[in-house]
Amino acid sequence: MTSFSLEALLALYSVPTIGPTRMRKLISVFQTPQAVLDASVRQLTEVESIDVKTAEKIKTAVDWPFVRRQMDYLANEGAGVLTFWDKAYPQRLKAIFDPPAFLFYKGNLDCLNVPAFAVVGTRKPTGYGRQVTRKLAEELTDSGFAIISGFARGVDTIAHSAALERGGKTVAVFGNGVDRVYPAENRQLYAKMIERGLLLSEYPMGTAPDAGNFPKRNRIISGLSVGVLVTEAGEKSGALLTAMYAADQNREVFAVPGSVLSAKSKGVHRLIKDGAKLTEDIADILEEVADELNLSGQKGKVTAKPAKEFNLTGNLKKIYDLLSDEPLHVDQLAVQAELSPSEVLSSLLTLELMGAIRQMAGKMFIRR
Repeated sequence: MTSFSLEALLALYSVPTIGPTRMRKLISVFQTPQAVLDASVRQLTEVESIDVKTAEKIKTAVDWPFVRRQMDYLANEGAGVLTFWDKAYPQRLKAIFDPPAFLFYKGNLDCLNVPAFAVVGTRKPTGYGRQVTRKLAEELTDSGFAIISGFARGVDTIAHSAALERGGKTVAVFGNGVDRVYPAENRQLYAKMIERGLLLSEYPMGTAPDAGNFPKRNRIISGLSVGVLVTEAGEKSGALLTAMYAADQNREVFAVPGSVLSAKSKGVHRLIKDGAKLTEDIADILEEVADELNLSGQKGKVTAKPAKEFNLTGNLKKIYDLLSDEPLHVDQLAVQAELSPSEVLSSLLTLELMGAIRQMAGKMFIRR
C-alpha cells in the first residue's frame, strides 16, 4: 500500500471542487497529499487547472470533521482505502477516463488479482433471465474469472451469488458507502462477500444510496472488467449505461438474446443491433476474449511441465494431456477429448490463466 497519509488524502478530497482529476494532477506535481496541503497559494496556482480561488480553498476549506468521521468509520468497520498510487490498484481501471483517485473497500483485495468479467442486467429478471444469468455466471467463474457487478437486486445479486456458490471470486461496486447494505434484503450476501469477496465504492463511508450515484459507479464496473455481459435488460435499464461505458473503454460487450415479445429483452436486442456479441453460451465469450488474455509471448521451445505440477483433474487434465510442443486446434482437441467446444474452450482458458499452456495463432494451443 502507499505510504501516503490517509488523513491528508481525505483532507484534500474534502476540499470543494477537488475531484479525482485535480487530485491526481496535484499529487503528481507535489508527490504526496500532505505536500499539496502544505504548498503555498502561489505554488498551487502553478499547477495546470488550479486557479487562485481553488488554491485558496485548499488552504482554507478542508473539512476536518469529515476526515475524522471517515477515519473512525474505517477503524470501526474494518474497512480500507485503495488509492490510485497503490501497487494493488488495478491497471485496467487506472487506464480508463477519470479513474477514481481512491476506493473504499471491505473484503479481500486478492479478488482484483484475476481477470474479471462484469455481469449486469435488470433488477426484475424473468425466469429465463434468472436462469441464463446463473448459468453464464457459473461458467465464467469456472473459467477463472472474478464476477463483477453492482450488488443491485435481480441480475447483479444472482451473478454475485453464483460466483460464491461455485467457490469463485466476486466484486461488488457500490453506489453508496461500503458500510451501507443496499438493498437491505442482500444483508446475507453482504456478509458472505466481506468474508469471501470484495466490496468497493468511490463514495465515502456513510454515504446513502442516492439515485444519482449509481450511473457514475458503472464506469468502475466496466473499467475493472475484461468484458461486460448483459443477460437481460429493458430499454431503460442501467445495465445499458454500463455497456456504453464498456464500449468507450474498449471493452468487449456481450448480450444474451431473449424473446421478441418481452420488454425485458428490448435493451439487449438494441445492444446486439449496435454491435454487441450475441451470446448463447460461454464459448461465445471465450472465443472473443482468449486473445486478450493470451499468456503467450515466450520465444524458443516450450518445455512441458507434468500435469501434477498444476494439480490438474477432470477436463483440465484431459485437455492438458492431449497437448504437447506440437500445436493442436481447438476443434481437434474437442474431438480427441470427446468434449463439447464450450467445455474445451473453458478448460483452455483456465489452463492459460494457470500458465500451463499458451495459445498460438488460429486457435492453436501448445504446452508452455
